[in-house]
Amino acid sequence: MVSIGARKKNSSLNFCTTRLVVIASALALLALGLQASSLIRSLEHDLLQHSFEKPMNATLSGAAVLTETNQIGTNDRIIGGDSDAMSEVEKEKLKQKMEAWVYEPKNINYFWKKMGDRPFQREFYSRLGKGNFNRLLDVGARSYNKLCKDLINSTSVEYFQMEPNLPPDPSDLKNDGLLECYMNEVREKYPDQVSNFDLIIDFGVFGWKLVQNEFNDAKVKGYVDSVKWLLRDKGCWVLKTDQGWVPNEVEFFDKHILPYFTMKDFDNHAYESGHSIKGGNFKFYFFYKK
Repeated sequence: MVSIGARKKNSSLNFCTTRLVVIASALALLALGLQASSLIRSLEHDLLQHSFEKPMNATLSGAAVLTETNQIGTNDRIIGGDSDAMSEVEKEKLKQKMEAWVYEPKNINYFWKKMGDRPFQREFYSRLGKGNFNRLLDVGARSYNKLCKDLINSTSVEYFQMEPNLPPDPSDLKNDGLLECYMNEVREKYPDQVSNFDLIIDFGVFGWKLVQNEFNDAKVKGYVDSVKWLLRDKGCWVLKTDQGWVPNEVEFFDKHILPYFTMKDFDNHAYESGHSIKGGNFKFYFFYKK
């Protein structure tokens, strides 16, 4: 028969052992976290210095499309560069690096219902067929975007897409017209599209931090001017931004966008400009051409 003192001693020993195990586990997790953090920083540096270096040097001239996969979803990233100045070897290397970033979900319905801000986007697209829009332009197109036209679900709305690098199977795209170019090339390649759209949907392109990191004022102006050129009078630019995409959002809007656009709510106050998703990780702004 074990005495009470012995039981207390064993209990104390077990408690101490448990604490040591917990502490050791915490230290191991911390070490893994530090290694992961270091790896992430290393990968980010490598991507910025290599994958993005050449296309970012002249972002709006046109060269590449990257599709980022992250913890909560994916967003098309159109990044322009001077493709003519790149050698064939450099272009092939860039293409291989880009392919590593392309994400095409196997279960598209699950992707649109559950991933990141996609449930909100699904709701947003579904409203467009019921509004006062005749012709829409969606910036960026992958295979999973084929659901967008079905979500709009209107025979009176024309749905166009802008995509310079088509997905593996172009037949996956579902639209009424395709502008196969970069935003900065549109005036040169499609001069007939001037003032041709009621709405431009820009989800995860202009509002992505890694793009803005390499933009100077001239490049920002070039992009904004192209959007304005495409829109009809009072047309709407729907801009999605990621958290931390620019250091000061208010100053950025005041300097680069609001001189040419008015920020207002969307669709009779259905959504306020600055509509926030996932605790502010994603925001949606509605800019109307002056």
